[in-house]
Amino acid sequence: MAEKKSIVPVVILLIVFLIIGFAGGYIIAGTQNHQSTKSIAPLSVFAAGSLKYALGDNFKPTFENLTGIQVGMTFSGSVGGAREVTAGTPYDVFISAAAGVIPQILMPNYTKWMVIFSSNEMAVTWTNSSYNIPSNQFWFENISAPHIIVAASNASLDPSGFQAIEMIKLAGILYTNWSNPYVKEAFENNFSQFMVYNKAWNQWFGPNGQLAKDNYGGNYPNNDSMALYDQLFQYKLKVGDLKLTTVEIGLDGYLQSGAADYALTYKSQAINQGLNYYKNSKGGNGLPGWINLGSVNRSMVEFYTEVNSSGPSVDNIGNFPGGPILYSATILINTKNQAVANQFIYYLITSLGQSYLSSSEFDPIATPFLYGQGPSFLSGITIPVPSYIPTSSYEEI
Repeated sequence: MAEKKSIVPVVILLIVFLIIGFAGGYIIAGTQNHQSTKSIAPLSVFAAGSLKYALGDNFKPTFENLTGIQVGMTFSGSVGGAREVTAGTPYDVFISAAAGVIPQILMPNYTKWMVIFSSNEMAVTWTNSSYNIPSNQFWFENISAPHIIVAASNASLDPSGFQAIEMIKLAGILYTNWSNPYVKEAFENNFSQFMVYNKAWNQWFGPNGQLAKDNYGGNYPNNDSMALYDQLFQYKLKVGDLKLTTVEIGLDGYLQSGAADYALTYKSQAINQGLNYYKNSKGGNGLPGWINLGSVNRSMVEFYTEVNSSGPSVDNIGNFPGGPILYSATILINTKNQAVANQFIYYLITSLGQSYLSSSEFDPIATPFLYGQGPSFLSGITIPVPSYIPTSSYEEI
């Protein structure tokens, strides 16, 4: 596993603690009933698997040391976790890797609000150096090549599964449809640069392309924007060259065991699990913001909505518009640890939590977005969801 980025110095954390504690009024010793931390029941938190390193390894122990509050954390797929809640599992706090999980599955019976606090990016990852993808190669050729095995999460259980589907569909539009105004914006109206990718796409997927010559997969027409999706989520799935797992946090096991050559997962997972991932010539994510679902830029968000989450019958969450990867959190109605849960959320979405999210390659939202009627302590540190972000990005999974 790659070495983690350094943890925030203790002195800074103590300053952050004092500022947050006094500003939010949630220092345990200062609550009205002056409870001892020994009398406070441990907090039970469900969190998306991709947050295990940022929250489980880093944020959780620091939060416990600063507050004296013990936290039990369960990490798994967000959709599956929400279904655990509806089946009766008594979590206090729920944190999802897809904001829409909370409104669609948990509202209004289990919670009435959520705070959107971070975004993330999809990436193409690997461990075996023989599958290295240099920045000057076309990544879509590597993952769709004959007999190459790709792993992804199951979309019906884990958000990164349907986000992988959306990313693959967006790539098809970006590299085939010059008439799309967002494609022109993505390539800064440089038709010659667009044609570099378009030519490679058609030489690979087209009727006389390499896949047709290899007799592997479909025989696609030129400028077929769905060719990559079909190659991965139809043909490779059928012949056993696409592997699905229940949660993105387990995809590294597929790569390390050799059960898969590439995995489609979050950039944060690549960083925290020591995976190689496709990069551009500047060392950033090689999947541009136009397709990696990691931006809240208005044009990019609108481009995301041009695809949907629909996948093959065995890997299908439904036909929802694409949207940015937005992480959200809430406190469940039946919690018996309301004040403590409030404090956990406060630390998560302000300086302390943001520092750990940043160090794990997440993109924390400076002023988080509040959806619904949240607790009063959120009123000064959140804003409503911006109107340019369509409700499908956070109301539907």
